[in-house]
Amino acid sequence: MRNQLQKFAEDFSNQLEMITHEDSEQRSVNHPVVFLFLGDLVAKALKSIITINKKKWHNSSGVLYFHAYQNETITSTNENVLSVKLPGADFDRMYKRMQLFDNFYKDDHLLIELNKTFRQLTSKIAKYGKVYSSLRKMNLVVITAVDDPANILIQELTLLLKTILQESFKTVEVDLYGLIKEKQDGENFALSSSFGISFLKELDSYQQDIYSFAKPLQLTEDHLSLPVVHPPAPLFDLVYLLSDKNENGLLVGEALEQNYEIISNLNLLKNRKLMSDYHEKMDSYHHIAFRHAIKGNSSKPVYASAGFAKVTRPNKAIALNAASLFFNEMITLLQSSSSQPIERVVELFDLSKSSFAKHYRSLIPSQAILEDMDGLIGATNSYQEVKRLTVKQAEEYLFEGGTERFFFSNITEPVEEELQRLQLQSHIQHCINEKIIHNENYGIYCAYFWTSDYKNPSVLIEIGKMVRETKNKLLAAEAKLEQLYQQQVDHCDFRKTHLLFADKKNLQSYLRYFFKSIYGTKYEIIKFQIKLAILKQYQVEIEDFHRDLQKKINSIEQIQSFLMQVASESLQDTDEYMDKNIPEYYSNVIREITAKLKEKRGSNFFADERFFGSLLPLLEAGKSTLLERLLIVCQREILNQSNFHRSFEDELLERANARSNYENRDVLSKEDLFKQLYLLLQENAAIQIEVYNYTQEHRHEESYFIGDFYSKFMDYALEKENESRHYKVGCAHEKKSTGIEKLTLMGGFQIKDLLYYRNGEKYYQAYVSNGYNFHAGHLPSRETAQKGL
Repeated sequence: MRNQLQKFAEDFSNQLEMITHEDSEQRSVNHPVVFLFLGDLVAKALKSIITINKKKWHNSSGVLYFHAYQNETITSTNENVLSVKLPGADFDRMYKRMQLFDNFYKDDHLLIELNKTFRQLTSKIAKYGKVYSSLRKMNLVVITAVDDPANILIQELTLLLKTILQESFKTVEVDLYGLIKEKQDGENFALSSSFGISFLKELDSYQQDIYSFAKPLQLTEDHLSLPVVHPPAPLFDLVYLLSDKNENGLLVGEALEQNYEIISNLNLLKNRKLMSDYHEKMDSYHHIAFRHAIKGNSSKPVYASAGFAKVTRPNKAIALNAASLFFNEMITLLQSSSSQPIERVVELFDLSKSSFAKHYRSLIPSQAILEDMDGLIGATNSYQEVKRLTVKQAEEYLFEGGTERFFFSNITEPVEEELQRLQLQSHIQHCINEKIIHNENYGIYCAYFWTSDYKNPSVLIEIGKMVRETKNKLLAAEAKLEQLYQQQVDHCDFRKTHLLFADKKNLQSYLRYFFKSIYGTKYEIIKFQIKLAILKQYQVEIEDFHRDLQKKINSIEQIQSFLMQVASESLQDTDEYMDKNIPEYYSNVIREITAKLKEKRGSNFFADERFFGSLLPLLEAGKSTLLERLLIVCQREILNQSNFHRSFEDELLERANARSNYENRDVLSKEDLFKQLYLLLQENAAIQIEVYNYTQEHRHEESYFIGDFYSKFMDYALEKENESRHYKVGCAHEKKSTGIEKLTLMGGFQIKDLLYYRNGEKYYQAYVSNGYNFHAGHLPSRETAQKGL
């Protein structure tokens, strides 16, 4: 169920992003982009950047990715991802980089595969070309971890691919993103640092103005070789170095994902379509200008880095809390339906007087059958013979047991047989299911409460009352019968006459009284017995049904508890300021939406098939089925409401003040909100590299906000930035309703300025002096290596 909720939250967040960007041409890259990932250590970067580009770039379907790896790559059916396996899985760690380099030049099959794959990649670009505005220029983005041994082949792979691409594109711009890991959390940090220093030393030579390259790397299937030539110039147009430690010396927990977002945003910023209604204050990024600016008058290679920050509405947390609050609202509404008069509840269970009358008609013969007892008396009997006897004695004298046999055979015995066959289980289940659970006016909570023995109105409690009342009436009827039997006939309450020759008439009058009072009472006793039998079955079946319903209600409560737990956990993963008052604010939102739905669809709209229908089938299918239905309904009926699509600033401001009343002096003003947002962006957009500022001769910085240029916050932020900064500030306009981003660029430092380089140099020198060879060339002899160690 947790996966269901996470997918629901991610889908909502992604949909908001798509809605935000669907009309934004600036979310498309102008020219084709190819990413070249080199080494095993960037496999995760490859997966993440594909995901980020897919979310952020409209035409990401035309972006191609190539991965040269030794052991690890992503397993993907994505046809935009191509890969080639490099040798070196079992190379000696002392010579791992050098051996990989030598093997590369000796392996014609690998070269043929590389050439073939790179040409496949070029063909795919032509296939996807229609998603780009122009095919005159190609952007090649090379990404490697500086401590990955495979990057010893970076010039070979980069220039081979560039050469093949140049056959189709007039201009191929190549940028490098070197990922640096400074956190020492492994056993091989010293060797890893030495690999990194080796690469940085090589990179510094590649970035010299006099760097050139000429090797026969183009190889046909017939083993015919063609040269790959790079005339004197730096290998890369621009090199970004991104570390897991920022310029303040802090190791950032989310640095890796932050760096991946930097790469995606930088390439979009560099290659985005410009707005047709460009505003003069909307200063745009110019790649060539930035490259020249960081270079200045330096004759040595210089490098760049970047920082990235975003303040976003916590859409996932909002979605999870909305689902939890909506489910609570549904439960509250269903529970409220249980407040019904007990008379109505009894009627729904078929326990009303009219319902029992139906049972009597089906289980006991009509009382009119007692009139047939008249035929049991002999013709010679007279009233004078019985008037001094008790009613019991007179019955025996007149009928000699015939009345009792008649009553037993015609009433008592058939009723006993009917009661033995009486099975009310299906009838009771039908009442509960059809009249209550599947009835849109009531539902499962009504059935649960009404079948309990502790909550009023309760049919079980009412049945208990009926049982006690019926037993009392039964006892009273039996006592009455006994009393009637003990009366003297002549003292009985029937009409008598004292005229001569009235004996027969008095006897007939007595017999009518006798049948009505004695056997009428016996008939009532039978009815009470029938009622008790029915009530007993009801008690047993309802108790069983309630136990079964208890399991269903437990499932609902478990889902409710789980939703509340996940919603609460989601608030722990977001910024303390950005997730402020989410439950308080959105509980009001959910109540407003629910009220509108009630008004539009009726107070029992939850029972509509468009929503949940009857909960019982969903529960019987399992908790995940009910949860899935909740999320579908929530997505379709709740999260698409305008309350969830407000502007970023307005939503945050209202939510921040959700607990404030009119007199509260702590109400957050819009200016206070803007100030806090600005400071959050400023603090979190620190450059992702630590350099020695006092050795950096030339430092150039630029800053770009990514958001709605025409929003009031952007006016505030640009004005604030221009007041306090002395570098280029711009805005990449996107009509975002989900947040604001900031991208900071810094360049002009040299390799020697890096704290990473200074710390790693000692390890590098120690390994070299002990026989390790990190660069291309001849392998030292084993004896030399051992001697050095």
